[in-house]
Amino acid sequence: MRVLGKVTLLLFLALPMCFAHAEEEQLEKLRRKTPSGRYVDPASFFRFHGYTSLSYSEAGADLGPQPAGTPHILVNPGPSPRTGANEGGFRNDAALFVGGEPLEGVGSVIELHFVGDASNPVLTEAKLSWDLGEYIGSDNLALRLVGGRYWWPFGIHNDEWFSAVNRFAQLSPAATEAVPTHYNEIGLMLEGELAMSSRMGMNYALSIGNGVPSFEMMPIVRSTTADANGNRAFTGRLGLVLMGGLGAELGLSFAGGQMRDGSAPDLSGVDAFGADFSSFGPDMTVNIGAFGLRSYYYSSTETLDGGPVDDLVRTGMTVEPSYTIKREADRFHTISFIARYSTAEEENLAGQTLSRDQSGIAVNVEIADGFVGRLGYLIQGESKDLTDLDNDVMSISLISEF
Repeated sequence: MRVLGKVTLLLFLALPMCFAHAEEEQLEKLRRKTPSGRYVDPASFFRFHGYTSLSYSEAGADLGPQPAGTPHILVNPGPSPRTGANEGGFRNDAALFVGGEPLEGVGSVIELHFVGDASNPVLTEAKLSWDLGEYIGSDNLALRLVGGRYWWPFGIHNDEWFSAVNRFAQLSPAATEAVPTHYNEIGLMLEGELAMSSRMGMNYALSIGNGVPSFEMMPIVRSTTADANGNRAFTGRLGLVLMGGLGAELGLSFAGGQMRDGSAPDLSGVDAFGADFSSFGPDMTVNIGAFGLRSYYYSSTETLDGGPVDDLVRTGMTVEPSYTIKREADRFHTISFIARYSTAEEENLAGQTLSRDQSGIAVNVEIADGFVGRLGYLIQGESKDLTDLDNDVMSISLISEF
């Protein structure tokens, strides 16, 4: 896999001489989409943005970390410490995005989220970037070296993690559980864009970092700022972008590395065994006029050291069509109708294959510039090997951006 990454990078560096001159604006349109990109990209001398939101959810009492349930919980308050059941209610989410380019070609971004407990913020990005374009000598190719803490550059699912860009306001697609999802890598990354013509180009990312100890959002994933166990992960993504009347991006991601060495005495279950993992996944986004489509398929294999089974295989798929109405008005000028189907399958230590699926609808309304309302409803079903959980969820939210 490392050899493939090196060969891919060499191709990226060799291709620009084959294509015509590209404008800087075109390269910006080819950029890989990131959660903070809408706030701080492209970089400028200084930017300070953020959002605050208020959400209300009514969820089934079983919404929580049950087997094949919902391990990545975005709904607060969550299970009650008194009853153990999810009681829904109000949720507050806020974030700050600070970025800029104090020196030409050198930029930085800090992304800080306040989710639930404001005294314990989540640092999702703290990265610096160095534009290497001047050393390449080609107007068709952009290349940046990124270091620090950044969103894992796998697939297109990470922008479901916080409410400002989550199209259903509260809950991630089930398919994201097929990879070590929603984690923020700490390491080094090469990323950039390549313009092949006025209507076609690509973006790419190659990352090496500390990796992640588990498929679940353990505390070490959310808060560590240093490598805790010597593990390393290699990740890459390549996106082919079509512009013009058809706006589309076709992506392919791959990742692999060591997850755990199995030496921690206080872990149980699958986390008690040393493990390597490998993941891959194609993704697609298409926009034709008012119609849009987001879709991806993810697959991961976790190879255990000394476990009761050799491998744990996880797969997931999401299909999300949408239709957007734009109006020439000061209020309610954008209304989007969204549908989602997402499914995930996961093998366990007992040799079973557990599955979960989601079906949902949502309406997103841009009430005014920077003021958005969302309403969503998700129905969740579990595999026949488990009792059907009461974990459907309805959510409504208001988000104000600045």
